[in-house]
Amino acid sequence: MKQEKLDRRSQRTRNLVVTAMMELLRTKRYDAITVQDLLDQAGIGRSTFYAHYYDKKDVLDAVVERQLAMMRQHLTGNDIGQHILPSLELFRHVRERYQFFQPMVRGGAGEAMWNAGQAILRRIVEQGLATACAADSHPAIPLDVVAQYLAGAFWNLLKWWLEADMPYTPEQMDSIFQQLALSGVWTTLGRKGEQTQLEVRTTR
Repeated sequence: MKQEKLDRRSQRTRNLVVTAMMELLRTKRYDAITVQDLLDQAGIGRSTFYAHYYDKKDVLDAVVERQLAMMRQHLTGNDIGQHILPSLELFRHVRERYQFFQPMVRGGAGEAMWNAGQAILRRIVEQGLATACAADSHPAIPLDVVAQYLAGAFWNLLKWWLEADMPYTPEQMDSIFQQLALSGVWTTLGRKGEQTQLEVRTTR
């Protein structure tokens, strides 16, 4: 029972520090945040902080891991359906968490998150393409190349959208991405049926 209480207390401290970092990132650049800022924001002492984290980079890694876990769960959720790349769902997900993601495009604070997020997305896209093109053992372009292209194109568009303070709705951004990237991919792969489904989806 004592160990269980200690574990709960430790988890509570970690949550306080991670939350403090997320709140500070809304108003300050990562490079300007100090350990003392984290202590003041979380309301804990220095010895308590160092009992759980090495430094502020360790805290940022924890923040990134938490967000990636949420994104991974979101991408593999039942609501995604059979879409090769759930762009609309991702645009909406980021808009709902704008106050966290927007600071991540400043400086180098979010580099690890963006790189890891793109890698997760590429794997999911490749799996979806493999399912959609299962009958074609020799696609015109290797599917891992297509997956890398789509994930990179989407990720760069998403980052631009955040840096520009989201001047378009998620629905508009989804339609733009579908027309710029996905329609051409389906045409190249000779999957006209899927392209038609995309056109129906973007008119909803």
